[in-house]
Amino acid sequence: MLLSRARPVAFKHRPSPRRWFRTASDPLRILFCGSDDFSCESLRALHGELGHGRLVEALDVMVLPARRAGRGREHLREVPCKALADMLQLPLHQRETFTGWKVPAGTNLIVVVSFGLFVPPRILRSTKYGGVNVHPSFLPDLRGPAPLHHAILRGDRHIGISLQTLDERRFDHGVVLAQTPAPGLSVPPGASIQTVTAMAATEGAQMLVRGLRHGLHLSPHRDAGWKGAELEGRTPMHAPKVTKADSQIDWATWTTMDDFYRRLRVFSSVWTRVVFSGGQIRRLILQQVEAVPGDEDPVGVEGTICFEQQDGQDGTTTWERAVRVDRKSGDCAVRLGSGGVWLRFRSAKVEGKDWQDAATVLGPSLSRGVGGNKRLTTGVGSGVSAR
Repeated sequence: MLLSRARPVAFKHRPSPRRWFRTASDPLRILFCGSDDFSCESLRALHGELGHGRLVEALDVMVLPARRAGRGREHLREVPCKALADMLQLPLHQRETFTGWKVPAGTNLIVVVSFGLFVPPRILRSTKYGGVNVHPSFLPDLRGPAPLHHAILRGDRHIGISLQTLDERRFDHGVVLAQTPAPGLSVPPGASIQTVTAMAATEGAQMLVRGLRHGLHLSPHRDAGWKGAELEGRTPMHAPKVTKADSQIDWATWTTMDDFYRRLRVFSSVWTRVVFSGGQIRRLILQQVEAVPGDEDPVGVEGTICFEQQDGQDGTTTWERAVRVDRKSGDCAVRLGSGGVWLRFRSAKVEGKDWQDAATVLGPSLSRGVGGNKRLTTGVGSGVSAR
């Protein structure tokens, strides 16, 4: 579907004072493929270079169609890039496949930023300059659709951007045309995924425009990446989409506050399953998690709670954890492993219900008395047996 737009005269970004591209390059007629907030920043930057003999002569936008979302999949959700294209009054194409479709006449460069569809060789070869992509990672490290999420989960203190060509066979295997110099962009301590994404989006948009001005899209392409040499002999980490399973508490390996904190920065909450009195098992979502200072002894009614962890599709492991429930403050402290580290949960909810203080939610699952940390296992399905 094509929605034609009259081009606006106002520009958000400052235009180039002169033609920056090499004389070997034609004025750029771009098909921009994007979706999310990260890609929107690059679209704004290209729009700022549009028209009047500047870097970009024409700019079309391709986005995926609206998808059903929400509980019961009742609502259609458009990607942010569509709303921006509408606001900028750019020619817009909504498609879920390139099959049977041709790029707009005169297009000489494909720019892909966080799009989600693989651009086939037929499309790339139909344009004079092929395609380029902005990827928020130090390629080849963290190839995949969620590099920033995995950088935070891995505890990286710096992130980077790579401008690459679009490979005809695989995602994220193009020639790296430009890359953030080492050590990269410093990640502020405790920064959320939203903050880190905004940082990366700004840097990515600037790198894209700078690269096009300097003619990096022209052949022959020179590999400007440095991370590949640093990783020589090691397999780069892949960065697949994160899922709800990635925010499930791993009671075996999450033994420090940092293990929880990195997940909270990405997902804003973590979850587990709780065995309530009578054996009922419900999914529990937790927010406002903090470390109990080492010199502080948590107060409250002492006991144990059993948490069930899903292992793969069918397997489960149940962990008994020492807890202290403080009904006065509403907090619940849980001891991790055998190292004596305590975490304080302030806010919790059983799935499908409202948020409450953690003591109110977890109180009914408390078994009174002093308890140690034990591993209980069921193997398949639910139910608890001592190991």
